Amino acid sequence: MPVKSYRILTVSLALAALAACQHVAPLRSEAGRGEAGRVTPSCPGDATRSETILTLEKGPVEYTACAGTIRVTDTRDGPLADLFYTAYMLPSDKDEPRPIAFVWNGGPGADSRLLHFRALGPKTLQAGQLADNTDSPLPAADLVFLDPAGTGFSRASSDEAARTLYSTTGDIAATAQFIRRFLAAQGRTASPLYLVGESFGTWRASGVAEALLQVGQPVAGIALISGGIPMGEERDRALMRALSLPNRTATALALGKLDTSLSADPAGALASSELWARDVWYPALAAPQSLTFRQRQEVVTGLARFMGLAPSRIDSATLWVSPRDFRQGLLADEGKTLGIFDMRRTQAEEGDSGADAVLAYYRRALGFRDGKYAGIEVPALPVGRDWQYDQAPITKESLARAMAGEGPPSPSQPWVLRALEMSPTMRVLVATGLYDSLNGCAANREAANRFPAPLAKQIDTHCYRGGHMMYEDSAEAVQFADDLKSFFTNADDARKLE
Repeated sequence: MPVKSYRILTVSLALAALAACQHVAPLRSEAGRGEAGRVTPSCPGDATRSETILTLEKGPVEYTACAGTIRVTDTRDGPLADLFYTAYMLPSDKDEPRPIAFVWNGGPGADSRLLHFRALGPKTLQAGQLADNTDSPLPAADLVFLDPAGTGFSRASSDEAARTLYSTTGDIAATAQFIRRFLAAQGRTASPLYLVGESFGTWRASGVAEALLQVGQPVAGIALISGGIPMGEERDRALMRALSLPNRTATALALGKLDTSLSADPAGALASSELWARDVWYPALAAPQSLTFRQRQEVVTGLARFMGLAPSRIDSATLWVSPRDFRQGLLADEGKTLGIFDMRRTQAEEGDSGADAVLAYYRRALGFRDGKYAGIEVPALPVGRDWQYDQAPITKESLARAMAGEGPPSPSQPWVLRALEMSPTMRVLVATGLYDSLNGCAANREAANRFPAPLAKQIDTHCYRGGHMMYEDSAEAVQFADDLKSFFTNADDARKLE
């Protein structure tokens, strides 16, 4: 595979995509007035509209559901894509607009089904059927689930437009434009605005936050789920690598691969793992060439103890065990490889994905008749295969890290830092699963602490006993939803800091 150390999009194409955020054409939308100054939600443009009730322990909640598309354009108002969304909104006080959260998954090339129908939507899949989700954060904030171009019902207008949109910079620009158009159509530009992204979607959330702030649209907060904190090129990669150890210790504990001195006290084992990672593994990774043969063997012995690996599977020269090496090595004697998203598992769970129920929901319950759903009605489009990582160069080293399971093939930009510098009251929630091979709870805490002191206080990190999709564990799903509800209601706290 050739190494591309240049930006794959031309400069003019990338600038055109970013500049598209500056122009927002109005959409038709008229909010109805309810009793005593209450605003009844409406839907932008010609989106379908339905009224539904969500039954909660505290009583029924009436909400409006919208399903439709919003067109994004280039700087000459030429069409780039019709982006599909599903919005859920509650009536609000006209003098105190409700928070609104835009939500997406990652990929790149993933639609919003996971967060929508497995975690946060007012209806989620339960035993293959859609049912009321009593944990939905909808009571705390209106929710808009976005399918990026080439996913779900969203489509690029041409092959040339797809080349623009299937790229990091083009995707960020299009998403920012979509949000501005939706808010303008709803008269919601003053609503506390939240951006929620999972996995690669954390890049989209971070980059869009910066893009919106640059054009004067306030952002109350961004939630970064299972994607770490996009900070640009890692300055101390040895430390971040070392801090992946507690996640691996937790996995080995869950699979019964640690000796009794550790497994007898799981909490103590995790604490000892992190301490050893900082005090021993970190300096060894930073300068392995400075160690004597005996010192190397001591590090190998410690890694075997905290990871449950056979010492023979650990490279005594580099002392690094990549995510791929760990997943392939822990159960090698059984001929099994651990899952990427949840290392407690050895293969993806089979069963009903709920695709038929999701499609029926859109066609019947929401009345959306247009288009074909990519990945359900027609094959998924090759968005991820064609993706252009044009936010930073791809190097031989960055590509090798990607092949070993250490993230995308080129680093992010420091979008979070730049956004916080523009909006010091913006809040950041970071969610990580303890059994995720792509993230580390301790590493994310360390990354948050590395921000300048005033900004670090705006970042809250959460670690869940789950995988990449931590909400697949029922107990963690409740905590995850509660944390998001609290996050969405922090707008008042942010205003006090202004």
